[in-house]
Amino acid sequence: MKIAAFDFDGTLHHPTDTDTGEHGFDPADMAAIQAWRDAGHIAISATGRSRTALEFGMRHCPIRFDYQVLSNGGSATTGDNERLLYSHLVDPEIVEQVVTHFADTDGVAVFGTTIGHVDGEFSNNTQARSSFTVNFDRMTTADIPHHEFAVVPLWIPNDEDLRAEVYEWTRALPHVSVAQNQDFIDIMAPGRTKGAGIQDLLQLLDVPREDIELYTFGDSWNDLSMHEIADHSHSFRHSPAEVQQRTDHVINRVADVLPSYI
Repeated sequence: MKIAAFDFDGTLHHPTDTDTGEHGFDPADMAAIQAWRDAGHIAISATGRSRTALEFGMRHCPIRFDYQVLSNGGSATTGDNERLLYSHLVDPEIVEQVVTHFADTDGVAVFGTTIGHVDGEFSNNTQARSSFTVNFDRMTTADIPHHEFAVVPLWIPNDEDLRAEVYEWTRALPHVSVAQNQDFIDIMAPGRTKGAGIQDLLQLLDVPREDIELYTFGDSWNDLSMHEIADHSHSFRHSPAEVQQRTDHVINRVADVLPSYI
């Protein structure tokens, strides 16, 4: 059995207009993934996005996945997004601590993504808007007990020093995992990574790891955990140098290599 796991943003979903924040999909990538599935292989989305945020991002996408590993391994659903397969939640006290700590911090936006069908924006002191969170609802600390959060994403655009400072603060939190993307720092339940999420899915499907050939495609640091468990890992020319160095292949786009693996 062959399984390919694809990161979403920066791997399949790319900026098409930097002024409006619009994103789109490379038709060649979409055709390659469809051909992969038509050949009987499995395609998984392995993303930091939540259930709702991925559905919003895929509203113009011509293909679907067989399964979705969401929230950096914090949850998973069937490919049609209808059935939740598993979930690991951030402690509500941690959510409130993070929201309160960064409520008035210049340059930081605090979001909360859930295992349900609502994601929230708690604060945004960046003087900017993220195209990834335009469908989020406004939330306050009073809303926290009414939702089950898989990730608390912190958005720190255009300030590498502040991002590093926030990253170190989050890593000192108890009973959490932390993943870093180019502009986002994600806080999850303990032990949550994309690699752990894929392994959880395989166990749930009763598919022994030794019975599959795993191909991974991802452009950022939060993809390294799935690259580490892959038989064939792929980063991109636009990936950070560290990510490129820790993958088997550095490519321009998925369509350049996926057809050769069919």
